[in-house]
Amino acid sequence: MDKSTGKPFKVKGKEITSTVKFVPDKADGKVEVTFTFDGSAIKKDTELVVFETLSCDNVEIAVHADLKDKGQTVTIVPPTPKTPKTSDNRNLGTWIGLGGVGLGAGIAALLLKLKMKKDEDE
Repeated sequence: MDKSTGKPFKVKGKEITSTVKFVPDKADGKVEVTFTFDGSAIKKDTELVVFETLSCDNVEIAVHADLKDKGQTVTIVPPTPKTPKTSDNRNLGTWIGLGGVGLGAGIAALLLKLKMKKDEDE
């Protein structure tokens, strides 16, 4: 469930579900349930809450559906893109640095030329 809306989380119009069949070997055991889906469309942090339904012979015998349960909440954090959205992947810092070096070299050459001219005049 999408925690922000309280509605089922869907990918390409289909609810995300997972089913695991198991035979308990003790009264308080655990079972791992895996959910696999394409999360590439998720563009912002999204909290999902897992609801559980337990059935035996197609008869529902237990339900855990608490939207506020922190133990069943997963936060999906999409990766931050490395390139700007403008597709401008030029390294601006490099160009600014090179410009600064060029400007410094130009000023140094000008000062050297002025010093040489001053020495000639004396």
